[in-house]
Amino acid sequence: MSNCINDDTVYMMDFKGLENILIDMDGVLLDTEYDNYFWQKHIPLKYAELKSIDTDQAIKITHTLFNFKKGNKDWYDLDYWSNMLGLDVEKEKLSDDMINRIKLKKGAVEFLDKYHNDKNLYLVTNAHRKTLNIKMQKFPLMNYFKMLICSHELRHVKEEIPFWFILRNKLGIDYNKSILIEDTIDNVKSAYHAGLRSILIGDSLNYKDMPCFNDLSSFSSSLK
Repeated sequence: MSNCINDDTVYMMDFKGLENILIDMDGVLLDTEYDNYFWQKHIPLKYAELKSIDTDQAIKITHTLFNFKKGNKDWYDLDYWSNMLGLDVEKEKLSDDMINRIKLKKGAVEFLDKYHNDKNLYLVTNAHRKTLNIKMQKFPLMNYFKMLICSHELRHVKEEIPFWFILRNKLGIDYNKSILIEDTIDNVKSAYHAGLRSILIGDSLNYKDMPCFNDLSSFSSSLK
């Protein structure tokens, strides 16, 4: 458990009464090392080869482009980056070296095993559908979830407040009986404004006395 918890017992006492658990993918179920390496190192190297430029120059160009689009739906769109960079980004993600970097986070499968029978589980990710499919090929978790939602298909990303209102209508659920498990504070903040309570996974700063855990294993073990 991380040090950003104030009083988790107050927050957790009604967990059993919840009907719906919305779960992020990267950083909660899966480790982010795959994505970080892919965008920060692998793609710049491939771009350097494509453009016949040195690696440092390729890093500067690609990282500038990426930073400009962060928090925007284009950032998660593989087709957008394929067109922008002149690379087959999906093909690069499917390389053996990349696939081997996709790893589960501690306690992920155990948590899904524990709750998928008596809660409605929804995977809610900013990842592109092609990225989601690649990761589900490595770890087929689909059957745990009632639905898998990719944010860009709703024309908003999770950082944007309207996304959570659109999602609520799409799923037909009551946010008063739901909880979000997320690792990105900006996503937690936007969900909060839409009336959705959250558990933060990772070593992020506390937000509105919200409990925070290192991983699903520590969160699950805290529940009575």
